[in-house]
Amino acid sequence: MKDDFVHNNLLYDFYGELLTERQKDIYCMYFCEDMSMGEIGEKLGITRQAVNFSLKETQKVLESYEEALNLIKNHNDLKEHLVALGKAIKEQNYTESIRILLILEDIHGI
Repeated sequence: MKDDFVHNNLLYDFYGELLTERQKDIYCMYFCEDMSMGEIGEKLGITRQAVNFSLKETQKVLESYEEALNLIKNHNDLKEHLVALGKAIKEQNYTESIRILLILEDIHGI
């Protein structure tokens, strides 16, 4: 469940500005402010079902952006490369220097 929470927040961080104001409001109230669908519906004057529908549709839109653009995947790949680079630098010897160069080539190729 925590992974879903992190993933949903990353989707919003990367692609939230591409949503309509209404989509942003509902999505952020639910995932960022931890409001229930009933609370959101009451605040916006819509039904819980309308909130649920909006969240599902917005989730589809955000996932389609990630599928097309891969910004989160590239971000995560870069983080992995940087962690590996940091480890290689700490353990630096000749073999590790070669590994550092290979990691840098991978990062450059992203």
